[in-house]
Formats: sequence, structure tokens, C-alpha cells
Amino acid sequence: MAERFVTRLNRSLSNEALADLNNHFRDILRAGEIVQRVAPGKENDGFETVDLRRLIFTPIRSRFGRLRQLIDAINCSPTM
Repeated sequence: MAERFVTRLNRSLSNEALADLNNHFRDILRAGEIVQRVAPGKENDGFETVDLRRLIFTPIRSRFGRLRQLIDAINCSPTM
């Protein structure tokens, strides 16, 4: 099974922003798409991050520059 990339969000992205990310960054997805989810019930890392939404996807890890561009795009994306 391929490793997933999970990033926590301080604010939920709009549906349009998530669709834009999937359109613009499909070249770095190994499989599937970028999805926005709540934290899994079993996650407990000792930090107060359980309530934060997550973006989850399976990347092609060799495309580090594009991953950085994705992070910048997330930070500039409209939120709900």
C-alpha cells in the first residue's frame, strides 16, 4: 500500500478550492484524488489537533517542488 500524505488545516477549504487543487495537482497524485476529511477516530497524538480537518492524498514523492507548490496553493485557497 502506498503511503498517504496528510496535512492538517486550520480552516476547511471550500468545495471549489478542493476541486481546483485536484485539477492543478493531479500530476503529483499516485492514485485517487485529494480529499478533505475529519480526523480519524483513532488518531491521538497528544496535541489539540483532533478537531482540525485534513487533506489526504497519495503523492508521487519524487515531485518535491510540486508538493511545495501544492502547499502554497492550499495556503492561498478560499475557505468555508
